Amino acid sequence: MTSGKTRISMWAAAFAAAAALAAPAAAGGAQKLGFIDVERVYRESKQAQNIQQKLEAEFAPRQQQLEKMQQETAEWLRKNAASGKNAESERRSRALRTAQQQLAEDYDLRRNEEFAALQRNADRVMIDLAKKEGYDLILHNVIFIDAKFDITDKVIHEMNR
Repeated sequence: MTSGKTRISMWAAAFAAAAALAAPAAAGGAQKLGFIDVERVYRESKQAQNIQQKLEAEFAPRQQQLEKMQQETAEWLRKNAASGKNAESERRSRALRTAQQQLAEDYDLRRNEEFAALQRNADRVMIDLAKKEGYDLILHNVIFIDAKFDITDKVIHEMNR
C-alpha cells in the first residue's frame, strides 16, 4: 500500500507533467507521449524469461532437498507424535523452517542480482527508443492511459533483438 506522502508525490508529478505538456501544446507544438508497462517488460522479454529459467535450474536441487526434508519431517512427526519426543520434534521443525528461510533469502538475493541487469538493459532500451522516435514524455506506473500511447510492445521487441 502506498503512503499518503507517496500518493501525493505521484499526483504532484502527474500534475507537473500535464502542466508542462499543456503549455507547449496550447502554443501549437504537438507533444509525442508514450507509456510503458514496465512490469510487463520484466515478465515478457526474453531476458526476463531466461533469468527465470536460469534461477529455476539453479535452485531446483535445493528445492528438491527441501521438499524431501519436509516429507521426512512430516513422516517423523506423524510416527513420533505420541512418543513424547518434544525436543526432537522442535529441533526438526526448527531445522526445516531455517532451511526454508535460507532458500527463500538466497533465491531473492540471486533474483535481485539478475533482475538488476535486466532493469539496466530495459532502461537503456527505453531511453534509446524515446530518443530515436522523438518522444517528449514517456510514462509508467499510471492509473489509466489510452492504449494508443502504449509502446510496451516496441520496448519488448527492441530488448529481444
